[in-house]
Amino acid sequence: MKISIITIAFNNEKEITQTIESVINQSFTNIEYIIVDGASTDKTMDVVRKYEKHISKIISEPDKGIYDAINKGIKAATGDVIGLIHAGDELFDNKVVEKIVSCFNQHEVDAVYGHSKILSQDGTKVVRINKSPDFKKNLFSRGWFPSHQSFYAKSELFEKFGLYNLKYRIAADYELLFRFIYINKINVKLLDEYMVKFKQGGTSTKSIKNILQLNKECVAAWRDNGVKIPFYTIPLKLLRKLEQVFRAELI
Repeated sequence: MKISIITIAFNNEKEITQTIESVINQSFTNIEYIIVDGASTDKTMDVVRKYEKHISKIISEPDKGIYDAINKGIKAATGDVIGLIHAGDELFDNKVVEKIVSCFNQHEVDAVYGHSKILSQDGTKVVRINKSPDFKKNLFSRGWFPSHQSFYAKSELFEKFGLYNLKYRIAADYELLFRFIYINKINVKLLDEYMVKFKQGGTSTKSIKNILQLNKECVAAWRDNGVKIPFYTIPLKLLRKLEQVFRAELI
């Protein structure tokens, strides 16, 4: 089994090293590593080129945003399974991909997902813990969806069900996971392991305006896929974030 891992980057010269090293130091070695850079204006590409012999494909050109960049990576991927790790984020340890492959080999599944830890912006403190449950379809209506970068899917799913929809500015990940898992009923399996750690401050949570836009797009994701969202889904989704914060406070 070959695993394609895609890193998207834009002006991440100070943090992309840790991302690259978390991939190239994996115990599982049959990894196709693809970096898609949005024509950075800093020294991101200088850093990337230092690791060129460990990277299968490098794309550096202007794009239409993060989801367009991810789509470019998916189109370039030749692996059996595709996953993501964005610049500045890290695979949780050097056994993560080995565990993912083992899960695919042991179970007849289309995709696996796991847990993630969200760190403060300086990386010194865990501020949220996203620990996912075993999958049940009603979890989506109860405000849950898998941590995006813990989701590893067979490449054939993207050919069958499509790529990230660029109509969604900050919730295309939610829409794709909803479309794959809830609408098309792919067979998913929880890998009961931490798979990724990343720093807080993503586009979707940078401001109240973005949070409102995010949830507006989540509602649209249900509507565009021909399903009416229950009235309680978005409130429960927000409560899950608070639960993740509370979980982090307990450690």
